[in-house]
This record gives sequence, structure tokens and C-alpha cells, in this order.
Amino acid sequence: MPVGGGIELADVPQPDPGPGQVLVRVAGAGLCHSDVTIARVPDFYGGGPFTLGHETAGWIAGWGPGVVGLEEGAPVVAHAEWGCGGCATCRRGDERLCPVVAPIAGAGLGANGGMAEYLLVPAARYLVALGDLDPRDAGPLDDAALTPYHAIRRARDELVGGSLAVVIGAGGVGHMAIQILKAVSAATVVVVEPNEARRSFALDLGADVAVHPDDDLAGQVRALRPDGASVTFDLVGTDATLALAASVASPRGRVVLIGTKLGSFSFNLLSLPWECRLHTSYAGEPRELEEVVALARAGHITVHTRHLDLDAVPAAIASLERGDHGVGRAIAVP
Repeated sequence: MPVGGGIELADVPQPDPGPGQVLVRVAGAGLCHSDVTIARVPDFYGGGPFTLGHETAGWIAGWGPGVVGLEEGAPVVAHAEWGCGGCATCRRGDERLCPVVAPIAGAGLGANGGMAEYLLVPAARYLVALGDLDPRDAGPLDDAALTPYHAIRRARDELVGGSLAVVIGAGGVGHMAIQILKAVSAATVVVVEPNEARRSFALDLGADVAVHPDDDLAGQVRALRPDGASVTFDLVGTDATLALAASVASPRGRVVLIGTKLGSFSFNLLSLPWECRLHTSYAGEPRELEEVVALARAGHITVHTRHLDLDAVPAAIASLERGDHGVGRAIAVP
């Protein structure tokens, strides 16, 4: 990504790992709608230039002094959000919220990411072993799967038998959220998606109901559960989807905003049911990524992918912005 924003192809030198750093030969890097946002607001990510790609997996290719216990060629997925490692926030295990590097820092998030042949990771603690998973398709386990997994874990007390979870958006993140909800919760899962192919795909993945946002969503939700949705995950984030999430929420329920389209919602005493919570959720931590990888290795979740060359990335990100990107996750393969 060049200075000033936008996306362009460029040749960059192969990184050389310094003390504590690990070099990963990239097998594949997922394309995310966040990349659209990153390209639009580069100042939030330090102004650039840097290489995109925050969903990266590959093989360990080398390391700098002070790194022990690694095996060259071992398949790994890289955790993208990096903290300073020494502050109180990092020490309690919340590096993605590190105030020292605030507002954000990491692979493809201000530092060079994985849409290249090599990724330089600042510490081995950001790598999770993949075992028998194919690293070409495993990058989206970090973000596309990790982000909803973290949000679902935070809402686990509401996702019990008889509960109802609404997922707005069945794209790259949504297709993982559906699988995770079915794998770790007893909730009935309702998916809201305007694209017919993605609605059908959502049902194939295990969603109990898949509806168009214009098809009386509130009525259909309350037919299933009169109180409304226990938890709604807005994976889009427009004005319209936030309003939709509020319309189906239950008293003492939860609306979780994950989508990156920077919409807004008018919040007052009567805009949500009594004691309903509205909050954002961001990424997850390496310990949670280990749990996500374990779910994938056990066959409970699968990243559905299509591969493309690095030179096709700008056009593919433009497709993400338009919403005509098909189903599952696109993976840039060097």
C-alpha cells in the first residue's frame, strides 16, 4: 500500500530476521474487507507504505538470534495483531489492545503483511502450529475465524439452549461465524444476507435459517423466539445493518459490531430494548487462535477458499468493496 492510501503492486526486498524475529515463507494470505478500509484510512495505520495481508500462513523459513524451539519448514499461521509485549495490557494477554502501539499495529495493519513471498514476524509467540492443515488455506483462521470466535466466546453466556443468534453478512467472516456458532454453541442460527448464493451457502454450512434483509427479518426472528435475538453479530457495519440488528434484539440481549463499513447508529434510551448491550469486538489473541486451529484440525470448521495470484489482488479487493466477491475467502498465493 503506497503513502497516501490506495493499493499498488511493488517489488520489495526479502526481509532479514533480526534478534527474536521469525521469517515465514508465505503459502497464502486472505483478502478481507478490512483491506478496503485500511487503504482508505492509511493514517489510522501509520500512513504507510506497507504490504497488506493480515491473514497469513506459511512455513518457517528462518529466525534471528535468541529464537529457540522452531523447526524450519514447519507450517504455521501468523497472528496479525502485535503489541509491545511489556506493558500491563500485553502482560495480561490483550496485546491487540496494547496502548503503547495504539491505535493498532501488526501484519498488514501498519507493518508489512503477508501479501508477499515472505512475512517477518517480530516474535515466535505470534505463530501457531498448523499440524496437518494446509497453510495455503489456513491464513483466514486468523481474523476471518478468530474475530467471530473471540466475539462468540465473549457472548457464550447468552448462547445457550433455546437462544437465537443472528449473523448479518455471510461473506468471508460470516461463513466462519456460522460454523463456529454451530460448533461451540446450542443457539439457533439465523443468517441475514442479500446475496442468494451466499444465503444458500450459509444453509449448507449449517445455518438454521437464511433470509434476505428485506424479508421481514424481525417477524421471522420473533416467530422463532418471541423475545428476539439473544445475540446479533453485525459483520457488515452499515447504517442499515446496525438498524437491522437493533430491530431484532431482545431485552438484555447483545448486539456485537464487527463489520468495517463505518456506519453509525443513533443511540438513546429507547433505541434498543431494555438493558440490551451494543459494543464492538476486535480480533482475538494467539491463545484463542490456538483454539480456532484446534477446531479446524478436528474438522469442526473449514475455510472455504479460492486462490489467486498476487497481481490479481487489487482487482479482487475492488470486488470486495462492490460486494460481488462470491462465497468463502479469496487467498492470494505467491
